[in-house]
Amino acid sequence: MVDLTNIKDFTVDKVKSWSLFGTDEEFNALPVTHQDQIFFLDKNASKYIYEFSARANLTTGDVWDPFAKGNFKKVEEFNEFYRNEESQAKLKKWLYNRGIAFKTWVFLLPNFNDYPILTTWKMVVKYSDVLFSSDDIMVFDQTINWCLFFFHENHLYFGTDKIDNLTEGDLMMQILNEKKKKYPNFKHPYL
Repeated sequence: MVDLTNIKDFTVDKVKSWSLFGTDEEFNALPVTHQDQIFFLDKNASKYIYEFSARANLTTGDVWDPFAKGNFKKVEEFNEFYRNEESQAKLKKWLYNRGIAFKTWVFLLPNFNDYPILTTWKMVVKYSDVLFSSDDIMVFDQTINWCLFFFHENHLYFGTDKIDNLTEGDLMMQILNEKKKKYPNFKHPYL
């Protein structure tokens, strides 16, 4: 069963069509050390990570205002996309200044729900000009304490310090999950 701790085991070697890193030929042209940090999730892992991100309420608004309901304490924006070298350098610097360690594993979820990717933050910064050039993309890590959202109209949003507004149902589910951990034979009523 797929979860955040073993999701790297549910990958495909290569994508035979276009991906966030371009065509198959463009991906193969990347240095091997970079390819080794990019994992395309298989169908099971893809389904899991999209459902997980929806349950985590990382985005709560429309694509032009992804954190509309105040799900993060702090939201920063980058809107200096001009598709030139100077703008790309500013973007890389802005991403670097988010304070995320290069070795952090992150999920890239394209809007078109096709081959989400597990990669390092270093690859996000390095290939930001390629990644953030077409459709909407959400980026986050296992902590779900931050989320980067690229809106295809050349605008990036970065939310940090996630606010958990747990409902009564969420709290009950947490209690049941704790019981399941403590008592492995416990029959979860919602499964």
